[in-house]
Amino acid sequence: MLDFEKYDVVIPVCNPDKRLYELLRRLLKQEEGPHKIRLYLTVTEKFSEPDLLKRLHSEELADKGIEVTAFPTSEFNHGGTRQRAAMETDSPYALFMTQDAVPRNRYMTKKMLESFRDAKVAVCYARQLPYRNAVLKEKFARGFNYPDESVTKDRRMLDQGKIKAIFCSDVCAMYDTEVLKALGGFETKVDFNEDMLYAYKALSNGYRIRYASKALVYHSHNLSYIDQFKRNKALAISQKQHDEVFGKLSSEDEGIKYAKEGIKYMAKNGNVFDIVDFVADCGFRFMGFRAGKLVKNCKR
Repeated sequence: MLDFEKYDVVIPVCNPDKRLYELLRRLLKQEEGPHKIRLYLTVTEKFSEPDLLKRLHSEELADKGIEVTAFPTSEFNHGGTRQRAAMETDSPYALFMTQDAVPRNRYMTKKMLESFRDAKVAVCYARQLPYRNAVLKEKFARGFNYPDESVTKDRRMLDQGKIKAIFCSDVCAMYDTEVLKALGGFETKVDFNEDMLYAYKALSNGYRIRYASKALVYHSHNLSYIDQFKRNKALAISQKQHDEVFGKLSSEDEGIKYAKEGIKYMAKNGNVFDIVDFVADCGFRFMGFRAGKLVKNCKR
């Protein structure tokens, strides 16, 4: 039986903008509200713990069950910080979010919690919608990766060898903390793919991954070609470091499908310049990924 009142929210924070405070306000207004909201702040020259506490007070978010843990940049990485948070939570569920994601409505967490009525679900992730300022190619990317139909993924999908089987996103994902701890949690020395590596572990151990399309969160980026190149290079390096997982799964078919459907989407919803922009973006994604795969001596 679900304990709908007991889940913690974990948000890594670094040089936040106004979206963080809107995220916090909307979390506090959820129909199924959080037990705790825990901010893990990476301290920089631009933004310190006193800065965050002052801003929380000015935004009238102080004394709302929000806890702040601060540490230096040298101690942060995507997997390690989330692992620390996971081990520190005592709630049945933990919702991991990023500081630039904002719930669309007050039912997001309820829809995610409902996924755990299936006792074999280890993690549930939300549907990401583009912000209003998203460019056309980014709107397509959100729709392609986060369609309007929910899916429950199990070991059978993993055995098919498709990368989509372990697709999951800590932009907004809720975990069964008992299962998370039993499986050893997140990889601690990774800056990418900690969510997908855990999804692989969960599926391999007979658990399921739930994509909850009714749990809605705003999240999108308008990346430049160079930023897209750098991101895909880093993703490829991360995959190469964990060849025991990603070496078993094919992403080529998914990449081809993305390109073909994207061109059709641009032609239908945009113009020739949007098509050219999308094709160029795909090119930089591909070159970044290939560059990452060619990096030698990738160490964890």
